[in-house]
Amino acid sequence: MSRQIADGYQAPTLSELEARVRGLETQVARLTELVKTLSGQSRESR
Repeated sequence: MSRQIADGYQAPTLSELEARVRGLETQVARLTELVKTLSGQSRESR
């Protein structure tokens, strides 16, 4: 069973990996901004 899975696996291409990294960088930047915003709001509400 595991051999069948391994035989069907294809490593991603360099361009696919680069696209994934760019997407993750964008998500991290958005999450960072959200955390900053929420942190500022929680301080203001105290």
